[in-house]
Amino acid sequence: MEAIFIIAFLILLGYFLKNRGLLTEKDKTALNNIVLQVGFPALIFVSMLRNVHAAELESYLKLTLFILIICIFCIILSYFIGKALKLPPKSLAAFVLVCACGNTAFIGFPVITGFYGNDGFTRAIFCDAVTLIVLIILSTYLASKISRQKVNIFRQILKFPSTIAWVLSLILILCGIDLSHFPTIAVTILDMISALVVPLIMLSIGISLSPKYLKIALVPAILVTALHSIIAPVAGLFLTNAFQFSELDKKVAVLQAGMPPAMMSAVFSELYDFDTKLISAAIFLATGFALISIPVWHLLLEAGWV
Repeated sequence: MEAIFIIAFLILLGYFLKNRGLLTEKDKTALNNIVLQVGFPALIFVSMLRNVHAAELESYLKLTLFILIICIFCIILSYFIGKALKLPPKSLAAFVLVCACGNTAFIGFPVITGFYGNDGFTRAIFCDAVTLIVLIILSTYLASKISRQKVNIFRQILKFPSTIAWVLSLILILCGIDLSHFPTIAVTILDMISALVVPLIMLSIGISLSPKYLKIALVPAILVTALHSIIAPVAGLFLTNAFQFSELDKKVAVLQAGMPPAMMSAVFSELYDFDTKLISAAIFLATGFALISIPVWHLLLEAGWV
């Protein structure tokens, strides 16, 4: 529970600093760039080479497949819900995009690490490995359907060093290479960069949160919150039985399935001119509610009630 309080404090600090004028929306962009382009790649590279062995890869990759199935389930369900709401094309695209993936990195990494330490964090990385790719493919597909223009999906994927770091780490692990093969100074530098990730992420989320669009997109925001906080983790619980996860794998998988919407959905929505107001409202409500729902799911899992 201490991890949730720390995360909540850092998010509220970012929100407070924005309201005081000490941080702005432009600062959020800078923080996100540092995290995405430098922090995450270093964190993923160091953690995987430190904690993962080739013999364990099959077990870990089951977590990646698990999250992929959850994402597909959320995409299909949200599409039919959006159609039932009779959302216009750009709003429907935004609704599906914000429902597709949980925030398995920006919130998932610090939460899982706080609950389960490095063992949990390593599993969280494999859960997150697929979400960025899903968001890239889904957003470019939706954009091409709306604009009827072709977009190079592979080129979009290569823009994110985190994906490259994950693939490179897998290759090195399969070749039997770990951090002991690297100079000590290089590992120290990577560790120092990695240590910046969590506080920068939380400050960025705090800057991003804004309730100003809730009035015009309250119903979609409530549905997005319900999907991420209740429906997805419940579906995940049933799915873990099919995967025959270990106890720790099950806990990490369900918690990652119950994360609020990925912050990157807002980035892609702005890039492709979807309904950014809907996404902003949904992220604000779902992220705020997650500070309650995540500890509840954690307690249920630890008590063995689910």
